[in-house]
Amino acid sequence: MNETKKEKSIRLILIVFFILVTMFAFIIRNHNQPVKSYKYQPIALVIKQSADGTDDPVVALYEFKNSEHVLAFFKVERNNNYKFKTLHAIKLKGAPDQLLPDRGEKGVWVHLGNKWQYFSERLEIKSRDTQFKKSKSPYEATFKIIEEASKVLINNNHTISLKNSSNPPTGIYSLSKDDSLWLIITKKNVGIGLVETK
Repeated sequence: MNETKKEKSIRLILIVFFILVTMFAFIIRNHNQPVKSYKYQPIALVIKQSADGTDDPVVALYEFKNSEHVLAFFKVERNNNYKFKTLHAIKLKGAPDQLLPDRGEKGVWVHLGNKWQYFSERLEIKSRDTQFKKSKSPYEATFKIIEEASKVLINNNHTISLKNSSNPPTGIYSLSKDDSLWLIITKKNVGIGLVETK
């Protein structure tokens, strides 16, 4: 059965119409999806290193969770599969761009809205002179990603496995005095890395 020119035109118009409707629906669906939490990258800071296998390190961590900016202090439980146990947590008014340690206390300096604020180890805002703010973390490490081996070389000395090459580390901090335990920060999350033994 041969198709007339009119029928062919109608068929083509319908095909184009359904393609446009599908594209429009796809664009609307993607536009209405919630903002992914990794738009705001996690920021972490080691507050206390672990002295041995029974001593848990303490970490300050900013994350965007459930559409809220959260700053928390966690204990990394070495004898419980390195689970993060919340010690204290507060909501912030926005996303900080930097966390820094204090020279004498176990609190954290938070850079938010073009100013520094000091939070105590209980995450209470305290008045404190910025001269006590360190310029960097003493536990921050230099690292190099070895893609072909799916490993990370830390301080040209230690290696850990790279679990997800599409989510590489953006920062690495020593969690233990013997450098066997590391805090790994990526654009999407924070995790624990263990040094590979030879």
